[in-house]
Amino acid sequence: MISIIVPCFNQHDATYECLTAVLENTQDMEIIVVDNGSTPPIKPPFSGFVEMRVIRNETNLGFPVAVNQGIREAKGDVIVLLNNDVVVTPGALNRLAGLLSDFSIIGPVTNYAAGLQRVQIESYENMDELNKAASALSEECSGDFEEVNFVIGFCMAFRKSLFDEIGPFDESLWPCSGEEIDLCFRARAAGYRIGIAQDVYVHHGESTTFRAMHEQKLLDYDEVCRKCDAHLAEKWGKDFWQKQAVTEKTTINVAPGEAIRLNLGCGYALQSGYVNIDNRAEVNPDLVCDVLEGLPYDDNSVDEVRAFDFLEHIPIGQTVNVISEIWRVLKPGGRFESFTPDAQHGQGAFQDPYHISFWVENSWLYFSDKASRDLYGTVADFEIESIKRVESGPDVFHLHVIGRARK
Repeated sequence: MISIIVPCFNQHDATYECLTAVLENTQDMEIIVVDNGSTPPIKPPFSGFVEMRVIRNETNLGFPVAVNQGIREAKGDVIVLLNNDVVVTPGALNRLAGLLSDFSIIGPVTNYAAGLQRVQIESYENMDELNKAASALSEECSGDFEEVNFVIGFCMAFRKSLFDEIGPFDESLWPCSGEEIDLCFRARAAGYRIGIAQDVYVHHGESTTFRAMHEQKLLDYDEVCRKCDAHLAEKWGKDFWQKQAVTEKTTINVAPGEAIRLNLGCGYALQSGYVNIDNRAEVNPDLVCDVLEGLPYDDNSVDEVRAFDFLEHIPIGQTVNVISEIWRVLKPGGRFESFTPDAQHGQGAFQDPYHISFWVENSWLYFSDKASRDLYGTVADFEIESIKRVESGPDVFHLHVIGRARK
């Protein structure tokens, strides 16, 4: 059975809509509403044969305290945490629960979230249109997932046994403290897998409660975010926001000679299943190599090239040569994945003085669009499968690009 934990503070209409969608679209569950001092108290909708319990706190104890309360009262072996401004789609939560055979923590994609879970789908204005758009995404991305270091806690599923093993959510800051990120890092440290189900979509109402508390002067939103970031940085490193995708493939096992996968500019973020390449011997890469001087691989010999937080460190006059070298070694159809600060949105591209080239979405036209390539005689040619703009920190955005070598 799934135990669905829904903390709430006021936002009565949003909470009612959230719970109604859960009741209509989920099977084999109980619902635990944790009312964190709402005025008036939350009155959930009629739940029929579904057990729905309300835990009432007379004051707002904060999100981490509320979810810990709910989990401790849960009867199910699967826990789903759900913000009260989330509207679930048919089968979404059951699908997440089913993926816990492969992952220990799993989250969906959505319209509003920091990081890799934010996607764009067909627009919708009502529940019917939302469900139709979510169904189309589910069909298009059926079975697709992405392994990551953490998911955002607007909607996440895990087994109660994991909570019992690694401990409760961090209650040290009010009203929240990046507690889901901390829990995920603790799970990863214990050897567990975390994933994003790219075929499961829910609607997220843009942190409705948090923003309402800011508008009512119950808290300073920016100050809370600064405290949360400092708290997490102390525990997990100042670049923790950048780590969601960095170690997404740590469990890949490659038989000798089966495939060649390169991780360019690895730094200290060494990836299992890859040949980790850096020009600094002190980071202990598998291969010390200056990519500006070329890669020691034959034409059409490499299956995949990974370049995360790499290209922005290439001098702007040499980026074309580096992309061409990547294209040269890739097999026809070989996969190229890039993660660069977005110079068009946010401050991430310019706040680091070591960034010496700058990338926007249109930069990739010169390596994929025939007219743009012909204009300059570009050798490298990629079929761009996807370009996603992801929020990787406060006012920091990255472009996540996946392409295939056309030859």
